[in-house]
Amino acid sequence: MKIHDYLKNNYGYSDFQIGQIRYTIISILSDVSKLIIMGIFFILTDYFFQYLAAIATLLVLRTCTGGLHFKHYFSCLALSFFLLYIGICQLPKILLPRPLYFILLLLCILINYLFAPIVSSYRPIPNGIQIRKAKRQAFHIITIYALIMYIVPPNQYIITGFWIIMLQSFQLLAAKIVRKEVPHEASIEIMDNAISDATELDFEDFKLSVKIEKA
Repeated sequence: MKIHDYLKNNYGYSDFQIGQIRYTIISILSDVSKLIIMGIFFILTDYFFQYLAAIATLLVLRTCTGGLHFKHYFSCLALSFFLLYIGICQLPKILLPRPLYFILLLLCILINYLFAPIVSSYRPIPNGIQIRKAKRQAFHIITIYALIMYIVPPNQYIITGFWIIMLQSFQLLAAKIVRKEVPHEASIEIMDNAISDATELDFEDFKLSVKIEKA
């Protein structure tokens, strides 16, 4: 409560704003912890540099396109690990004709144009301008990657990045199918409740609860 009181008394933050700060910090810690856990696995299996290439590609693309989201820490960790494992350790073993890589990247552009962005239910639904911006960003990212693949001779890092783009794009389809469409007002209420209910940090599942007293 000392930090809570300090922010409130010295900076004039409301209880709700402090709850947002806590929620954001725990979300970041949760993501960092997952990256570390998966990083340890790929270090032990001698795929660490491919892992770095995969994470860089995934973060750049997923930041604007979104995708599947899970409420619980371990569900998210399991899916992330599964996608990275097959994208790094298994799929690159499949040798495709060079033109097919570019055809599949065109398909990824189409998928992202049709379905991106898919945001978490804990965030407000983006407006038309934000949606168009996300689609343009995805188009530019995949197009630039296609140019890199055209210029740079195929190697394990380039191929790994290709499969990560494929997996990220196709999981947008899965997200579109399984996701329940939430009205804008409801999505705001979900986020409000997530922050308002949050107060206790449970390190076992990285859930944040922040008890907020609204004026």
